Amino acid sequence: MSKKLDKSIDNVIQSPVWTRTLFVVVFAIASYFILLPLIIVLSIAQGLFTLITGNANANLKYFSAVLELYISQLFRFLTYLSEVKPYPFSNLPEVEDVSLENEPARKKESTKEVSAKRTTAKESAAKKKTIKKKATKKKAEKKPSGAANKPETGAENDGAGDS
Repeated sequence: MSKKLDKSIDNVIQSPVWTRTLFVVVFAIASYFILLPLIIVLSIAQGLFTLITGNANANLKYFSAVLELYISQLFRFLTYLSEVKPYPFSNLPEVEDVSLENEPARKKESTKEVSAKRTTAKESAAKKKTIKKKATKKKAEKKPSGAANKPETGAENDGAGDS
């Protein structure tokens, strides 16, 4: 029995045990006073974005995914499932869900696509104008010299000569 008691006393005296216990207490308190209110604020903000715009905010979704991974990392440390100290003592976990990570970038691409479509529409309108100008020049060149002095009859002049 004395060997077990000596071993227990040695465990209590060891510095890493107290250091870990201190970290566990600090992270537990921080998670209660910082992370829980943050989750509530994120939920309310995301709900408001959804009500107003009809879609969830992509940046908040990504931040929520990172926060979820951080809380998981924190929980693993607090429950002794992992020896890795959570952020700020290690890196923030990275989101592996590509759809959340690239969602804001997709919006930028769609803006680029819209501007490209506008540019294409402008170019096609310019080409049509150029084609019309060339056709008008060809018609003017084909007319005899006497017809060039006469005014062209357009749609607005069709009924003027009949009365």
